[in-house]
Amino acid sequence: MVLVFIEAMTNSSTFDKVAARNMLGMVKRNCDFWLVDVPKITSCIHKALGCINTAPARRSVMSLIVWMADKCPGEVVSTLLTIAPPGDSTALALWEVMFSVPHTLQNVLKELLIQLQDRHYRVLYTHWVDTAILRLAILASSDLQDEEFAPMYLVMRFLRQRRPAVLSLLLRAMMTLSQRGEMAKKMKVMLPDLMWVLQYGNKAIKIKALVVFRNVMAQLEREKASPIAVRLAEFLLPFFDDVRLMYKADV
Repeated sequence: MVLVFIEAMTNSSTFDKVAARNMLGMVKRNCDFWLVDVPKITSCIHKALGCINTAPARRSVMSLIVWMADKCPGEVVSTLLTIAPPGDSTALALWEVMFSVPHTLQNVLKELLIQLQDRHYRVLYTHWVDTAILRLAILASSDLQDEEFAPMYLVMRFLRQRRPAVLSLLLRAMMTLSQRGEMAKKMKVMLPDLMWVLQYGNKAIKIKALVVFRNVMAQLEREKASPIAVRLAEFLLPFFDDVRLMYKADV
């Protein structure tokens, strides 16, 4: 039944899309009889997403993948890793939306930590590129104290590479993780690499990096390290101006 509703959202009929969207909301409240089909539903969403053109319908499908990743993270992660070619844009959109919800992100990163250690699976392009995602998962899933977190990141330095798809996914996860004050405080060790990202990233990447900066600096300003925050603010002002100009140009 869920598969039928997802397929209906690709239909050109507005009525069919709205009806399917409403029905998806209903079946989420009665999930016991279809949760066994999570791999099939995940595959169907991956196949259909490119044909779902209206924003409400896409939001509905995205909310379903997030909901399933909360309930059955292992099945969603393993299915996506199996069916999607490395670097597949539809799969990347699904990873990004799962990385945008705190509880879902934690569940998905724990599964990626397990499954990416098998070199047979790829999220992006090569094992070495996926290592960046794996390293983020290690940091996020480990209950590290400040004095342990910083040296571990300095060994990993996963932000120091130029592939836009990789940076976008990493920064999406960091935006979510840095919403927690405790994690944002630990992330101050990443500030030099975030500055590097701001110098070389595209518009979308710069905006994500600035959100992480904002969350981290909010914690710095509450500490004795406020002079550091002032110096960083001086460094960041031109980038905020650039982003405002880019938005005006788009409008």
